[in-house]
Amino acid sequence: MVEITVCGQALERASAERATVTVQSRWSAPSAEAAMRAVAEAHERLVADARSHETSGAAESWHADRVSISHHQEWVGEGQPRTSVYTAAAAVTVRFRDFEELGSWIGSIGLHETHEVGGIEWSLSDETERALGKTARTRAIADAVERAGDYAEAAGLGAPVVAGIQEPGTTAPGPPVPKARMATMAMSAADAAPAVSLEAGELSVRAAVEVRFVADPLAHAI
Repeated sequence: MVEITVCGQALERASAERATVTVQSRWSAPSAEAAMRAVAEAHERLVADARSHETSGAAESWHADRVSISHHQEWVGEGQPRTSVYTAAAAVTVRFRDFEELGSWIGSIGLHETHEVGGIEWSLSDETERALGKTARTRAIADAVERAGDYAEAAGLGAPVVAGIQEPGTTAPGPPVPKARMATMAMSAADAAPAVSLEAGELSVRAAVEVRFVADPLAHAI
């Protein structure tokens, strides 16, 4: 009896279904009160927008759980006393379903100098990611069976039989199997309408599995 161990792999792709963006309100002023006041007003507008997007169904969820204020001394000129500068910031994160609505929102909030738009993280819905993961795992097993069959045939062995299955890294440390999330983003804004056109590429869900087989030598090969 001969043991054959192979690694089966599979990749499933689907277009992005969610886009998560973080918008930060930031302002600097000579006093903490002035900085916080400006940020609080800007942040309130963003929170109102986030609630509205969730209510309309354009967004799946949102949260506002980051706020900070810092202070530093700024150099003005030779022989001049340093001035105090206070910087306040707060952030809102929104997970959108509607990419067109997201583009319009980015275009509108970009007009306010207190707002800073972070990068967009593209993702799949939880349901789609689970479905693709299941399909990828099934195909990874099929890939392992095919690989083992090829090795057995080349070595003059009979049909291999599964003796063990494990995911890479479950018994010993090793390099992680990445679940790739790749997307492209195209942005353009018309002069009259400051909407941002967003188009996400495909995202990938990978699966890998180690399968151990056993196979007997063919009678004529003994």
